[in-house]
Amino acid sequence: MSAVSQSSSTASWLITQLGASTKQDAAGDYSVVELMVVLDRFGLELDIFEQIALKKMKEGPAGPAPDLTIKTKVQIAVDRIREQPTSSK
Repeated sequence: MSAVSQSSSTASWLITQLGASTKQDAAGDYSVVELMVVLDRFGLELDIFEQIALKKMKEGPAGPAPDLTIKTKVQIAVDRIREQPTSSK
């Protein structure tokens, strides 16, 4: 039995055990409510946020992290190459 089919049958069994319907939509997917039941069983939670709020959470209260001020030797060499005037051959 493949991992995907085993996972699907495990999810069906778990959904049935938790008292939810195992009815799938035309694409063979479970409803969001059924997936939330499975997540709850494992102590997980699904939250939905506005994109702007999620971006702020990912960046932190001070905004995005500043660029690093200490450069590696490779970064210094690349910067020097970029600063050199281009010569036509």
